[in-house]
Amino acid sequence: MVDLKGKVAVVTGGASGIGASTVEVLRDAGATVVAWDLHDAPGVVGADIRDLSSVQKAADAAVAEHGKVDILVNCAGVITPNLPAHEVDPGDFRKTYDVNVVGSFNCAKALFPTLKATGAGAIVNVASQAALVSLPDQSAYSASKGAVAALTRSLAIDWAADNVRVNAVCPGFTLTPMAKQQMTPELDAAVSRRVPLGRMFEPEEIGRTIAFLASPWASAVTGVVMAVDGGWTAGEPALPMGGDA
Repeated sequence: MVDLKGKVAVVTGGASGIGASTVEVLRDAGATVVAWDLHDAPGVVGADIRDLSSVQKAADAAVAEHGKVDILVNCAGVITPNLPAHEVDPGDFRKTYDVNVVGSFNCAKALFPTLKATGAGAIVNVASQAALVSLPDQSAYSASKGAVAALTRSLAIDWAADNVRVNAVCPGFTLTPMAKQQMTPELDAAVSRRVPLGRMFEPEEIGRTIAFLASPWASAVTGVVMAVDGGWTAGEPALPMGGDA
């Protein structure tokens, strides 16, 4: 069991989906968790991660209340409608980049001083399998999550000397409210065939991987972009290979 007793964590996008599950996983591991989301909700701090001043205000409040922040989980994200690249609305593309990439950078930047001061800070960014293999009709989302992966490696190098570890997870098809909007019977059948483990995943399964990367058990791990996708990006499990072995 990952032990995070005495740790203080901030989780963005903490009101739903992977973010909400991660909040619960981290709390079960003993951490004090501050959930941020775009709108105030019970137990959630309102913060617009696209706006550095809003993020800084929330960061200052977290440190003032808890004395420090040891862990940042950048989970807030958006996805565009399924459209070929030439039909994507420029405003949707920009919003996707601003939330998924700029938002992650803003949170890391605002919390860096306290993460550094702990002597063992940890950031876990939530990218996507779309950072590793592009999804059809999702140019904006795929590009933004690829940027999150690149940002993860860059921050890991920049902040290694400050003992702030930075890693990312790349979830596969996960049963979140946002992902369920993309689901079709055809997609379900394709997942059963194409994903080696043969299924979609629950948000808490991603949360447990995040908790490991945020914990002292992963003290030697930084700059890693980890697929948590049931083997989707490892290869094709159902190729009809013929001939003698």
